[in-house]
Amino acid sequence: MAGNGRPGQHERDDDVASTSDFSEVLPGEYSGDEEPDADLHRDSISCKGADRRDALSILLRLADAMEGNTADDDLGDDFNDAADAHLLPARGKGQVDTYDMLDSYPASYKPKGSIRRPIVKAVDEEDTDDEEGPREWRAPPFFTDADVEASPRKGAASAAPAVLPSTVAPGDPSFRFYQRQRRINWPGLGVVALFCVALVFYVYIRVLRTLGLGRFTGYGVFVLLVEMAGATSTLLYGINLLFHPVNPLPPTEDGREGGRPRVLAPYHLRVLVPCYKESLDIVAKTLAAALAAELPAGCSRTVYLLDDGKQRDKRKWCEAREGSGLVYLAGRQRAGKEMNGKSANLNNCLRQLYPGDHPVPASEVVCVFDADQVAKPDFFLKLLPMLDGGDDVGMVLSPQSFNNLRPHADIFNHGNVQFWEYAQHGYDAIGFISCTGTNFLIRSAAFKEAGWSPEYTLTEDFALGMELKKRRWQCRYVEEYLAVGEAPDEVRNCFQQRSRWAKGHWQMILSRHCPLVQRELSWFQRVLYCSGVWNYLVGGITTPLFIILPIITIFGGIFPIVISWWAAVALTIYTVAQTLVLNNVRTLRHVEPLWFANIANNILWFTFVKAGFRSALALVGNGITFKTTLKGMSKLNNAALGDLWIPVASLAALGAALGIGCRDLVRGPSVITTLAISVVWIVYSMIPPLLLLWYTFIGRGTSLKLLCRLMFVVSYVSSIGALVLLWLVYPKDYDFGGAARASLSFYQAQRVGALPADNPIPWRHSALLYEASPNFGFNDLTGGYLNGGVAGDLKLTMPAAWTTALLAWGVLAFPQGWARAGGTAEALGAVRWGTDYLLKTFHPYTGHAGGYVIAHQVGNLTQDVAWWGRPEDMTAERNPRPAYFAYTAEGASDLAGQLVGALASASLAIGSYGRDTGDAAYAAQLLQHARGLYTAAVAHPGGFAARYHYQCTSRFSRSRLGVRNVARAGANATCVPPTHFARGAALVFYNSTSYRDDLLWAAAWMYRATREQSYLTDVTRFYAQHLEQEAATDTALVTDWDHVFWAANVLLANVTDQGAFHSATQSMLKQWICATSGRVRFTPKGRAWNPAAPTLGATVNTALLSLMYGQTPSRYVPGPMADRFTCFARSQLRYVLGDSGRSLMAGWGTRPPSAVQNRAASCPDPPANCTRAALLAPGGNPHTLTGAVVAFGSFSDTLTDSRAANDTRVSIENNAPFAPALAGLNSASGTWSQCLQGFGVFMRDTALCDAVLLQ
Repeated sequence: MAGNGRPGQHERDDDVASTSDFSEVLPGEYSGDEEPDADLHRDSISCKGADRRDALSILLRLADAMEGNTADDDLGDDFNDAADAHLLPARGKGQVDTYDMLDSYPASYKPKGSIRRPIVKAVDEEDTDDEEGPREWRAPPFFTDADVEASPRKGAASAAPAVLPSTVAPGDPSFRFYQRQRRINWPGLGVVALFCVALVFYVYIRVLRTLGLGRFTGYGVFVLLVEMAGATSTLLYGINLLFHPVNPLPPTEDGREGGRPRVLAPYHLRVLVPCYKESLDIVAKTLAAALAAELPAGCSRTVYLLDDGKQRDKRKWCEAREGSGLVYLAGRQRAGKEMNGKSANLNNCLRQLYPGDHPVPASEVVCVFDADQVAKPDFFLKLLPMLDGGDDVGMVLSPQSFNNLRPHADIFNHGNVQFWEYAQHGYDAIGFISCTGTNFLIRSAAFKEAGWSPEYTLTEDFALGMELKKRRWQCRYVEEYLAVGEAPDEVRNCFQQRSRWAKGHWQMILSRHCPLVQRELSWFQRVLYCSGVWNYLVGGITTPLFIILPIITIFGGIFPIVISWWAAVALTIYTVAQTLVLNNVRTLRHVEPLWFANIANNILWFTFVKAGFRSALALVGNGITFKTTLKGMSKLNNAALGDLWIPVASLAALGAALGIGCRDLVRGPSVITTLAISVVWIVYSMIPPLLLLWYTFIGRGTSLKLLCRLMFVVSYVSSIGALVLLWLVYPKDYDFGGAARASLSFYQAQRVGALPADNPIPWRHSALLYEASPNFGFNDLTGGYLNGGVAGDLKLTMPAAWTTALLAWGVLAFPQGWARAGGTAEALGAVRWGTDYLLKTFHPYTGHAGGYVIAHQVGNLTQDVAWWGRPEDMTAERNPRPAYFAYTAEGASDLAGQLVGALASASLAIGSYGRDTGDAAYAAQLLQHARGLYTAAVAHPGGFAARYHYQCTSRFSRSRLGVRNVARAGANATCVPPTHFARGAALVFYNSTSYRDDLLWAAAWMYRATREQSYLTDVTRFYAQHLEQEAATDTALVTDWDHVFWAANVLLANVTDQGAFHSATQSMLKQWICATSGRVRFTPKGRAWNPAAPTLGATVNTALLSLMYGQTPSRYVPGPMADRFTCFARSQLRYVLGDSGRSLMAGWGTRPPSAVQNRAASCPDPPANCTRAALLAPGGNPHTLTGAVVAFGSFSDTLTDSRAANDTRVSIENNAPFAPALAGLNSASGTWSQCLQGFGVFMRDTALCDAVLLQ
């Protein structure tokens, strides 16, 4: 799936590295600019009483911890460092302190419990100073020049006023415009172009081929929209990869390359170092470095310490260096609800330096360092010459580095290589200004025109860049790490810092300063200035969604896309293209830092969400104020527990889902595709929270580094593994129409009699043309289909009639499926070949009893078993073909009923869809014969085999699959040696065990064919009789040529829509699909297996009924239930076509059976002899019996492909349901991916298995 946003794209570490960040002061708290009244002074605790204040703070914190309370942050962060700040050990001599410590706690600490505590005022140390002196230390205006350090160019501050770019017409020759240079980054352009093409292709495939999720389509569309949002974030980042900036080296004083840089103007640097209560040790290093850094010749500097905490030790330290160019400022008046303390502090100094409307010279330059940013000696030598690029160059930026980064363990991405070396690199090339708050130079005139440092947002630096761009100032970027600071160390501080960044961006978007409404910006620039908040928004949506998706899949059973070959192609191309964009590096050393950028975004997503939410609330609330970031080592790791509930919950949920997913994979479920992908996906998603919790509770040293390196490998392996799995286990798309036509080929190979000249089976020819029984009035019994299976080359009437009826029913039920497959004519041809023969098997009996005489078998079983050869080689002398008869007057209702069903259904199919001349007349003939047979069957009810004596078992029965002997079947025949009526008959294998269901079957088809009420009346009668006399045969849930009760129910439910038929049908299908009765089991790969009828044909008979029932609209079958019935059919037919691991249909699909047990296919071409040796010969058949589905009755998913094995038998009754079922799936509504949805751990099958059905 695709594309997380990168909220860090516009991140900057003005507060990452600096303890000079200014704290969020909650509304209504003491902000330092109000003089406490006398009463409060009497109750206040001086900061000099540090021990008392610390003790009180600890007691309050412990009390709340015991109550489970946390400080209420109002609309600010709930990362309340205020409560812990003064407990943090300082780095160096001084105590680390912030606005949080002084104002937020304990002054207005608001517990969430019921305990009320007195508000205790913390008083600034400087406020209690007894020595005389000013209450405010100010900076003299720049034009007094009294503060400039000794310099040979002193007095340059009086240079001519700067010309503002916004006042100059484009192309004015008197103004030196910056000529930005860049060159195309061909590798970057290539990967971005590839991504754009991949994105278009991906969206096209996703929309057309992956959203068919049925009732979960809305879920899939939502996920796709989120993916597209992530893609836009990737595109925004890709803009940075299109160009390289070209920055010529500045001139040098001696004209030699590498010499000391020379500047074109005598710049005066005003170095501003804002601070609050950082330790003197930290601030002194920053000031000393700023004073000591080299300047280009002719330049001068003044360094200003802007001490918002008015700490005496810092003032004394500065006063001791009087004359060095160092100025101390403190004591400004602060607003009660100050939004941005840092900006306010800077602006206080800037307005003193550049008062009123006094013109600012072009040589005046401001430099800003956070309190812990220690400049390198060549900082100014590298940055100042960049201003000479043009009169409109208003800012020069440089990246940040930190002295406390953990190499190979930077899980919060403090190094931010992606931003400093790729985003800013690209911004420099396209002229976008993304100020980063520290370590930068800005022309004083530009600063003033922009309104100084913006105070309307927490991210004043980013807003400053926009204000400069609006006024046509240009920015340059020096890609060298020229200052070193300190990054936040504790988890809570990291969260608080990133929350502030996000809220600052949201503040801009949700105010009149929104970039989209800044008309001075081009639309391209407006989009770029909105990209920061867009990335936060995208990251806050995509990250949790992609964490939740695999959990939903395992617990809810819902996957957001249709997995297919096309999906695999699109996902692979898109993922590779996106990875190339997001990991486009100039050196392999950057691959790991870019990985950490992604880890950090995944850790911090909830922070981004909260920031956006609270920024929105601030529109109607009290607003958001500013909080600083605490640095230094903390011993209070447990204080971060409140910040970690999201990663803890995520890791727990992912771990639980992983365990369940692995368990189900070991069990071997049928829905392996989405499950396997979800398990790998979970492994990838667990990495960020695991690293965060390890960082917090276990270790941050070597163990974390080793874990990060391991997880780096695991993340890429899991990503690649997910794609590999996608290709290995995606559900294949099957050509159901093609498979249906292939299934019909089997019947063409089973034909005997006079075959047509265009017979499509080249190794089959006319055979058995001598079949007749003149003594019984059957002068011609040629034609029809060889039965196959245990019956070998016999022709059995009841299986043939059942097969013909199912083929005809399939044409009637799924005409569109056959039409789409282009197989309607072939299907009708198979039906007609069957009825042509069936019409020969009966004629009116002129004897005393009347009725009909029916041939139920042609060929002698005993002789047939002894023969193995081609049908074409059989002769009357060597292979006599006796016929076996039954009389309706003696009770042959089952035999006649099957014939009626075949003839009536064929009459409907041929009459409705036949296009040949004479089809209508032929259909009428079939229906006429059906009427006569039906009348005879009803007149003398009974089973045709009841009067025969035949042995209950034979020497073949134990080796023949699916045999039910007479005793087991409950027939009325006596187990004695056979009479001449049954000698050689196949009754032991094909015994009819009931007849009332056959009469029901016949009546149902006659009613459908004629719509005559008398037949529906008979339906009611035979239905009741069957339930009273033969219901025991239904409990096995078998549907085949011998058990047609369930098929009759489906037919009648579709024709009459009566509740009784629906109730019976739903009950039977529920027992099959849900395995509720224990009679049906499922193999590991999903085949439904019934030990009472274990062949594939019996399974697919039920699948066909399920499909026919589910695809016929009815008031008794709700949509979800109908889908479940259709899905069951899909699962069983997919199993046959390949989901079992191989195709089980000869000549079709992957690894089809090649040694099916069929005499004609196993024999070589003439003149080679064919004997029983062909049965036992190893290897595949010389001829492919295309379309033959093996019996495969074992409770196993592994087929033994051997002619001598029972599992490879093929027969017409076993094949009968496949062609119609495949045609049905070719036109059925829904998809397989829809069938895979909704089967998670916590999902109930309310459509069927957990539903209350009709009673």
